[in-house]
Amino acid sequence: MPSKTIVLAMLNESGHLNPSYKLAKALKARGHDVRYLASEDVRAQIEAQGLAVEPLYPELFPAGLLAEDERLGTLAKRRAITRRYGALLERLSIEPPLDATRVRPSLMLIDVTQTQIALWAHAARVPFVYINTSLPQTRDVGVPPLRSALPYGSDLLGRARAELAWRKFITKRRLGARAALLVGLAPPYALAARHAARFGVRARALDTETAYMPQLRDVPELVLCAEAYDFPRPRRAERYHVESIDLERREASLDEGSLPLDRPLVYCSLGGQRYRGGDTPAFFARLLRVFAARPSYHLLLTLGKHTTREALGALPHNVTVMTFAPQLAILRRAAAMITHGGLGSVKECITHGVPMVVCPLDVDQPGNAARVEHHGIGLRCDVRSSSESELLGLLDRVLLEPSFRERCAALQQRFAELERERPGVAIVERFLR
Repeated sequence: MPSKTIVLAMLNESGHLNPSYKLAKALKARGHDVRYLASEDVRAQIEAQGLAVEPLYPELFPAGLLAEDERLGTLAKRRAITRRYGALLERLSIEPPLDATRVRPSLMLIDVTQTQIALWAHAARVPFVYINTSLPQTRDVGVPPLRSALPYGSDLLGRARAELAWRKFITKRRLGARAALLVGLAPPYALAARHAARFGVRARALDTETAYMPQLRDVPELVLCAEAYDFPRPRRAERYHVESIDLERREASLDEGSLPLDRPLVYCSLGGQRYRGGDTPAFFARLLRVFAARPSYHLLLTLGKHTTREALGALPHNVTVMTFAPQLAILRRAAAMITHGGLGSVKECITHGVPMVVCPLDVDQPGNAARVEHHGIGLRCDVRSSSESELLGLLDRVLLEPSFRERCAALQQRFAELERERPGVAIVERFLR
């Protein structure tokens, strides 16, 4: 096939960028001109993967903006996001995000969270498909909302529970959006529905009953996860599950000499987002006491950017602490992972056959925790309320009961099949002009 220009518009966070790299690199290897429409804050990490960046309105998204947002309190941050979202919609309605004299995309791959970019592409008649770094966010029969920890049930009662959960979720979100509008904290999903008409999108073309952002109906969708991990879900036309786990992703090197060889290694990372920031220090403190009581295990704890080493106090001898760590290298050594349940981390655990203790914090993490338990590849805990004895019991179970590793190995094979077959490139090329 002749070379085409393909532009990815992802949410500018590692959890959304990382799973897109494998497909992007494969398309580039096929000779296509692959670029990311992204903010200056993530330019370096994208370019480190050998991929090009087209800046997204640098005056709206200057370098340092993400760090500036992190310094804000919750209310101030939400107000800033509301203002920026409105400014982006306004800008998109008068000026395209891509310089047509330099970049004419044959196809765009647009993150399902980037509704504003999808609205622009729809109005500008730029061909695009959705790319989803989570599981399907749509309201499908029998499947609870992805933000819910409700387990799956295939019987009539299970389907009824799922339907009731959706009704409660949609009602709560609508009431919350109305209340937020009164104080200038309009959620982006509410603004997207309000401004869709500006881009010539009729109300019935926009599916607003979704777990995250409204999604245009009848647009093909690439789900970056093996279907085997999800709950059983009714098939939808032009929804495709494609490869996403880039084992060649460039990361910092791991000093393996700092980790013991004679004890099971437990890796703990709760991701980089500031979810329940006040809860994680207390959780880490309980976790340190758990490992002090189990000297036969070794903990590698990554703190992220919201907890300091000094806040932990004295460390047990069997604990190593890092701010950030090369996750792929660690999972090759780990016996178990304590994770927040972000889908990227869950997929990488499955890929390495590593069972999990999932401590969901927000967004899709409760739904991921429910699926981890559904498949028997791990157990769930509560960051706020799980006691030291509960944590110790969960950890002992995933490390000592063979069934967790056996079930993880079975799912690992399903993931390996998808990654080996790599259907994504052929599917994307079908949509290229």
